[in-house]
Amino acid sequence: MVFNSRMESVGSDTVFSYIRSMLDRAPTYCLGPDFDDKLDEFVDRFLAEGSDRFSGEFANLDEFITKAKADQSDQQDKSLRSTARDLYLLEAVSFKLYDRLNREAFNRAKDTLIIMPDCLSLHNPDCCKTDEPWGDECTRCTPDCQANEICDLADEYGIETVFSKRKLSEQIQHYADRSGDLGVIGVACLLMLATGMRAADDLKIPARGVLLNCTGCEHWNNEPFASPFYLDRLKAILEEKYGKRNQTPDV
Repeated sequence: MVFNSRMESVGSDTVFSYIRSMLDRAPTYCLGPDFDDKLDEFVDRFLAEGSDRFSGEFANLDEFITKAKADQSDQQDKSLRSTARDLYLLEAVSFKLYDRLNREAFNRAKDTLIIMPDCLSLHNPDCCKTDEPWGDECTRCTPDCQANEICDLADEYGIETVFSKRKLSEQIQHYADRSGDLGVIGVACLLMLATGMRAADDLKIPARGVLLNCTGCEHWNNEPFASPFYLDRLKAILEEKYGKRNQTPDV
């Protein structure tokens, strides 16, 4: 504020002269006068290319968003359902960046925790999971439920698996304090995964992620269903860190 008021009392030439004199002292980035224009051009190209590249994956978005905005009911999730199309692409890229940046630190961490969403349960919202203070736990009630499949895979590596809590940061911090050296794998939808990884990053906990293939929960559907995902993606992350398990020896 002091700087702004001081600059207002001098001419524009003096302001630009001051800015130029500071450029050589910039410790990290240094924005030129055309930066905003260049950024606009980049974002336009990014959105256009992203829309084209993922046209199949995002084919239903426009119709879904239009219907959500036109909904006159008291639907509590109207704001979430009306999320702009461009934000889907932004969150997808954010997830991928965090996943890449955290890869080495995650692989070095001694322990691993898998956090999965309620919506992948075959019986959600009537799942038989146990109510635990730091994350509900799967009871393995149904063999072909994805939650059970995750737990089976985690058992091969001696890894703990819990369902996500609303207070995610507190949940992660609890397990991080208990471990002393923790890495986290989050399974979540496209609009939530990067948010969870940011929460872990704020706590200095390296997190990797696995995207749900679609959103089956009640936030997005009037008739919820189990949200599917590719178990092979989770398996690949674990194999990269720990190596393969239950391999048949070569004869």
